[in-house]
Amino acid sequence: MSAEEAQSAVARMLDRLRHRGPDDKGLSATELGPDSLCLGSTRLAILDLSPAGRMPLRDPETGTEIVYNGEVYNYREIRRELEETGARFCSRTDTEVVLKAYARWGAECLRCLRGMFAFAIWDPSRRELFLARDPVGKKPLYYVRVAGAGTERFVFASEVRALLASGTVERRLDPVGLDAYLANGFPVAPTTMIKDVVALLPGHCMRVAADGRVREIANYAALQAEAASSSPEPPVDLIRERFDRAVRRRLRSDVPVGIFLSAGLDSSAIAGAAARAGASVVAVSVGIGEAGLDESSEAARLAGRLGVEHRVVHLTERLFFEWLPDALAGMDQPSFDGLNVYAASRAAHEAGLKVALSGLGADELFGGYPWFRSTAVLARLAPAMSLLPKWVATAACKHLTAGRPRVAGLWKSLDLLDPDAEDGGAPGVLRAYQARQMLFPSWQRRALRADCDGDQLLPWGLPQQFTTWLSPQLDGGERWNALSTAAWRLFLGERCLRDTDQMSMAVSLEVRAPFTDVDFVRSVRAIGARRRMGDAPRKSYELEIVRPYLSKPEPHGSKRGFVFPFERWLRKRAPGASEIDAALTDREAVAAAGIDGRVVERLLAGFRGGERVPWSRIWALYVLVQWCQRNGVTA
Repeated sequence: MSAEEAQSAVARMLDRLRHRGPDDKGLSATELGPDSLCLGSTRLAILDLSPAGRMPLRDPETGTEIVYNGEVYNYREIRRELEETGARFCSRTDTEVVLKAYARWGAECLRCLRGMFAFAIWDPSRRELFLARDPVGKKPLYYVRVAGAGTERFVFASEVRALLASGTVERRLDPVGLDAYLANGFPVAPTTMIKDVVALLPGHCMRVAADGRVREIANYAALQAEAASSSPEPPVDLIRERFDRAVRRRLRSDVPVGIFLSAGLDSSAIAGAAARAGASVVAVSVGIGEAGLDESSEAARLAGRLGVEHRVVHLTERLFFEWLPDALAGMDQPSFDGLNVYAASRAAHEAGLKVALSGLGADELFGGYPWFRSTAVLARLAPAMSLLPKWVATAACKHLTAGRPRVAGLWKSLDLLDPDAEDGGAPGVLRAYQARQMLFPSWQRRALRADCDGDQLLPWGLPQQFTTWLSPQLDGGERWNALSTAAWRLFLGERCLRDTDQMSMAVSLEVRAPFTDVDFVRSVRAIGARRRMGDAPRKSYELEIVRPYLSKPEPHGSKRGFVFPFERWLRKRAPGASEIDAALTDREAVAAAGIDGRVVERLLAGFRGGERVPWSRIWALYVLVQWCQRNGVTA
C-alpha cells in the first residue's frame, strides 16, 4: 500500500469514527524509508477545548507522536511531577501528559496512569509503535495484521467498523468469535466478530516495528488480588478516601458533567460524593413508566435532597422503538445487552452533556447480583458432578436436552455433566460461572451451527487465549473472590464496559466509572471476599463505605437495575417488534450470519408459544442477523 493509499484508508476510518469525536479530526503521514506511517484521530473535546488538543499530537522535543482515546484522571499530578523535572507543555490536555510521560519513563509510564485509555505512540528513536490499553478494559483497541509481498501492514482502531472501512479487512465472520457470541451474547477478547481482527486484552501493551511486524505483546497490569490472609485489611476510612478521590478526579472536565442517577446505592453514592465535593453536576434519569421498573421519582427526590440539578427523559414504548434503529446502528460489535445504556446516554446527550458518571463496577466488587449465590453453590457441586460414571452423564445429557428447546435456568448447568466437553484449562469456578451465565449452552450452539467444524465450538464459550489469561487470576483463591474476578473480567469487562463504550460513544458521550478506579479496586479486593460480598445481593459492605455520601441512611431498595419491559413488548408484538420476526424467518439472512434458520425458527416458535425460551435469546439472534446485514458481513 502506497503512502497515498494509506492516507486514503485512514481518512475513511476517521469518517467512520466521527461519532466518537465530532469536535475535530486530524491526520499525519510520515515516510520511513521503504515504509510509511499514517496516524489519524477524531476528538471529543473535554479537556482544553482549544486547537492545542488536536490529534495526532506531536512532541517537538522528541518527535514522538500520539493518537489517544479516553481520559487519564490523574493527569494533573503527573504533569506537576514532569514539570519538576523540566518538562514543558503546550496544552492543558491529558493527551500531552501521556506523551510526555512516555518520553520520560517509556513503557513504565503505564504504571502511573489512572484512567480509561487506549493509545498508540510512534517512537522515532526506536522506530516502533507502542500501543496500550487500560487495565480494566474500558476503552477498546482492535488491530489486524495484513501480510503483503515481503512486508506486513499493521492497522489498528478504536472500532472494528473502522477497520472494515479501511478496506484492508475482509468482511467475514470469525467462526470462533461467532461461537463466543452465541455462548455469551457478546464477543470475548481477543477474538472479535471479524476474521483476523484481534482485540488487545485489558492491561496489555504491544510494540510494532516500522515494517508492521509485532515485536512484543505484554501483560503489564494483571489484576492485583491481594488476599486478606497475606496482608492486613485496609481500614474503611482508607477505602472511603480512595472512593472520594476516584469521584473527584472523574469530575475534572472543561465541559459540564452529568451522573446517571437511579434510586440505587451505587449512583446515589457517586452523586453524594460529587455534591460533597462542591461539583456542579446534572443528574440524568430515564423514566420507564412501568410499576416496579421506574425509579425516576425516587431519583428526583434524591437529587433534591442533594441539591443536584435533575433531568428525566420518559421512555415510552413508542419512543423506545423510534430510538431502536439508532441504538442498533451504534453497535460496533453485536451485543444482546446495552440498550439501557443507549437510552441513558441519549438522554444525557440531549441534556447537553459530553461526560457522565456511572455506577459500573460496584456490583462485581460487592456482590450486587442475585446469581452470585446460586453460582457459588454450583461451584461447590461441580466437582461431584464430574465424578458421575461417563455412561450415566452421557445418558442424562442426551435425555434431558432432547425435544423442546432448553436454554435457560438450571438446564444450562447440564454442560457440567457433559463427559465429552473439554474444559480448555478453565478452573472449576469459571466453568460454574459460565454454566450459570451462558446464553446458549453447548448442545444448542451445536444445533444452531450444524454445519460448523466441531473445533470451532469453544470450551465453556470462551476463547482459549482469554481462558489462559484469566485462569491464573482465579486459581488458588477463595471461591467468592474468584467469582468476583470472573464477573469483573467477563460480565463487566467484556459485556458492560464494551456496551457502555459503544452505546455512549454512539451519541458522543464519555462515561466515567469511579468504582473501577484501580487504587480503589485494589483496596476493596484486599478485604475478605465473604465480608464484602457474602450477603449478595444486599451489598452491606459497600453501604458501610459510602454511607457518609448518602442523603439518608438507606436510600436504596432491593436491586432492580435499569431494565425495560422488553419481554412483554416482544411477546405482545408491539409496534416495531414485527421486524424481529421477519428478520429471524429470513432463511437467507440467517444463513449469512452463520446459523441454521430452522433451529432459529424453532426457538422463535418456542418463545411465541410460551416455552422456556427467554426473550434475550431471540433478541441476541436478531441483533446478530441485523448487525451482519448492516455491515455487509457474511459467514
